[in-house]
Amino acid sequence: MKIVSGKSFFYSCMVLVSGIFISACGDSDTPSVVNPPLESSSSVEDIDPSIESSADATSSESTTSSSAVESSSSMESSSSATTASSSSIGSSSSAIGSVGDYCSTNFRYKYNHDDANKKFTIFEDHPYDECQHLNGNYTFAHIDEVLQHKRSYIFVGDTLVLIQNNEGDPDTATTVLVGGSANNLLGDWAFTTCDYEAGSISCNNKPKSYTIHYVFEADSQFVYYTLADGSCIPPESLMPSDGTLYKDESYTDTYAILWLYNSIINIKKGDTHNISIYPYDFFLQSGGITVPSEVTISSQSKYAVTFTIGGQEFSATLGENTHRIQYYSGAQYEVDLDLASGSKVCHLHYFSDAKLTSETCKAENAPNFELDTHEETGVEYVDSYNVENIDEFKACLIALAQNH
Repeated sequence: MKIVSGKSFFYSCMVLVSGIFISACGDSDTPSVVNPPLESSSSVEDIDPSIESSADATSSESTTSSSAVESSSSMESSSSATTASSSSIGSSSSAIGSVGDYCSTNFRYKYNHDDANKKFTIFEDHPYDECQHLNGNYTFAHIDEVLQHKRSYIFVGDTLVLIQNNEGDPDTATTVLVGGSANNLLGDWAFTTCDYEAGSISCNNKPKSYTIHYVFEADSQFVYYTLADGSCIPPESLMPSDGTLYKDESYTDTYAILWLYNSIINIKKGDTHNISIYPYDFFLQSGGITVPSEVTISSQSKYAVTFTIGGQEFSATLGENTHRIQYYSGAQYEVDLDLASGSKVCHLHYFSDAKLTSETCKAENAPNFELDTHEETGVEYVDSYNVENIDEFKACLIALAQNH
């Protein structure tokens, strides 16, 4: 997946929780971001913040770590309206203060706006470190980059609709905001879970736990968060911090284990080509798997499972060093797996880190580098540092399952 400045953004789409100016996984001007407040989506079901909630509503753990709180107002559904106003959607004015009352905990950006053509551009400072490759040499460099997020907007009654249309992408992402003044971009606008398409605004009334506000001033724009009573909440409390360590509730109830079951079943049937080993699926797609009928499980815990396939008993045990560390851009994964049958053991080791350091950015580590190239500059860089023995594990697995 393409990323801002080439940084891997495969999993950060799952952890960023708010914003309106770029989509979680890409933008024609700026493919993705590290800073959390900038995000947009055309799907109201996928957007976590909104204006409606109940006192018992809780935030989804996959998108926010905040506790259950009450949101600031309610919205009425309008699935076919061709025009709409803040009053028809639901106003958040009770949580909107004067200019002097804005929260001090906010994300601020410089921007300019063109009222005549209904367009604006946000400028985001985006510093990052990178391991660059040039003529066989590797250099650890600090980059100070300014990203530009260009958007257009329209008013539907006194409702503000922000429009993102990526170059070459037929899908248009929109964000529907209420609370400001008709035909005036400047002011305090509140995020809704409504969607705009072909002149129609529709809302889903999905309960949420806090309200996001987007304030447009003369030369700057910022984002802040409030509870139902208008009190501010720190944005960092709503999202995992960079470098958050995750441990799966059960590594043996994940798609990675399902792929292992199916690979052994295929080998037993004489098919040694369809062997799928995806260590990162111990973290990305966990829980709720359907165990194939050919598999009989005799014991199972968080780190170990004993099972039988085709009359042969196997035990799969994961090391307790197995973990994922989530960054805003990319992640670090480590997996150690022992698959045993009888006295024979196959060992799988997988380590991947999207964050390079001055210690790892060295020529002697080149065999473990995955390289990519910035399209706009042609500069080649290290996208991730990987150490794994998947091919060796597959060969060992085939021998283990065939020699029963």
